[in-house]
Amino acid sequence: YGNRYNTGKSDFSVWDSMSFIEQICMIFLPIMLGFIFYMILDIVGLIWWLRIVIAAGMVIGCIGLITLIVNLIQGDY
Repeated sequence: YGNRYNTGKSDFSVWDSMSFIEQICMIFLPIMLGFIFYMILDIVGLIWWLRIVIAAGMVIGCIGLITLIVNLIQGDY
């Protein structure tokens, strides 16, 4: 496997083979998901720092759950 910059090498960064739009999505989609969770928790009326901690935990949990499901489907668990 390789990418357009270093064909034949097996130790390359996945970030280098992503397009610019994919790189932007990798950065901003978790931030936007955290903001959505924060706004949902704002309706509940919790303290601001508790909302941030819970929203960050929910985003990390979602990323971990997606990673676990993908690894289970591929058999790489």
